[in-house]
Amino acid sequence: MRELVATHWWRTVPAVAAVIITALGDVSMSAVLPTLVWCVALARTRRTGLIVGLVLLGSLEWFVAPRVLWWSGPWVPSPLDLLWLYPLLAALVCETGAVVERRQPAGVLTLLAVVTLGLLATGIKVLDHDFVKPESEGVLPGPSGVRVVEGDGGCGYCWRDLDATGDRAGEVMRAHLTSRGFTPASPLGAERMCRHTGVFVPYVVCAELRDRAPGSVRVTWYVE
Repeated sequence: MRELVATHWWRTVPAVAAVIITALGDVSMSAVLPTLVWCVALARTRRTGLIVGLVLLGSLEWFVAPRVLWWSGPWVPSPLDLLWLYPLLAALVCETGAVVERRQPAGVLTLLAVVTLGLLATGIKVLDHDFVKPESEGVLPGPSGVRVVEGDGGCGYCWRDLDATGDRAGEVMRAHLTSRGFTPASPLGAERMCRHTGVFVPYVVCAELRDRAPGSVRVTWYVE
């Protein structure tokens, strides 16, 4: 076993690192598939195998790290980009690596399946915001210093809501949303803050804030 690890460390390191990045990023484990396919099935030589593995890792980090740090902006990949754009880029990188190794492009069907599943998942994600309540999206867990009670939310155009109470609850929640990448947006009957991400497929999460009483604010969030 020790000899096997010593011989194939260049396969093991990128694969394990990809699993760790995916786990820490709290994203679907399907994001690790391109790296695993390359390291386990496609790579043949140490040099090209390691280089391609590191490129795949760097690409995955670009898609995952901004999500963990709650960055926003048009250069930040959205959850939808992660579903389709990363598998597509990874497939191109893997096929380039296979060509560099002077082989016919290998594993095409496997990589094509990953890309197809990503596109299908993207389509479902785009459509399901009318039927599925949004995820926490950085609104939850709430900040310290206030008491947060989540409401029932609703669907039709799905949303979730919470009531935050405590000293200067409105200011605390606004600061909390700002730290999660939300910025002021045009109000729609209530004060609104939104977070915009997406290189190719925009993903906009908005939160409406309504002061209910001194020391109490209701926050309603949804995906546009």
